[in-house]
Amino acid sequence: MLPSDMVLRGRTAILRACQSYVQKVVNMARLTLDIVDCFRRWDKDGAEQLFIRMRELEDLLHEDRGRIIESLASAGAMLPCRDDVMRFLYQISEIADFYEGAVFRMIQLMKGQKIPEKLRESIAKLADEVGRIVEKLHEVAMALTMNPAAARALISEVETLEREIDMLYREIEMKILEENLKLKTIFLARDVVKFFEDAADKVLDAADTARILAMAL
Repeated sequence: MLPSDMVLRGRTAILRACQSYVQKVVNMARLTLDIVDCFRRWDKDGAEQLFIRMRELEDLLHEDRGRIIESLASAGAMLPCRDDVMRFLYQISEIADFYEGAVFRMIQLMKGQKIPEKLRESIAKLADEVGRIVEKLHEVAMALTMNPAAARALISEVETLEREIDMLYREIEMKILEENLKLKTIFLARDVVKFFEDAADKVLDAADTARILAMAL
């Protein structure tokens, strides 16, 4: 096998592993929407059961990241963009961390004062929009292995979605402050929407790193 073929195969294998890694975060985003549905219905027990599954998904993410990092180390000079791949992996990990933080606080909210239905619906809408942007990032990761030029176009869509999420986050933050809620509830509710917004911001960071990868491929 020619050295150039070995490089191509190694690079493709690592990019596919990254694609699978992003898919696990997509699964976490979808599970989060199920938990948000429990939050809308104020079903604490259901949310706690699903949170256990989320923790299991997070453990799998850490295991996968370790395996991909080992592959990157063994690839050595054959993969000149390995630092960018590493950055991409850690950014994806942070998205998962933000999801976990948002869900944990939703469960804490359900242990106290019930917040208005309209506010719960607004938070659910934000979670749905963040899920959309995570799905779009998965499309970007898939394009990296098949059509880097298409990845750049998808990244523009990520940027548009992030701006929309940022505006929605600000609207919900004001709604929280306008409600007659206990101070602890205000802080927890604001944390929930901030973690969702942080997840969207991190998707944008990961998309920017994917842009660098697309240019290097």
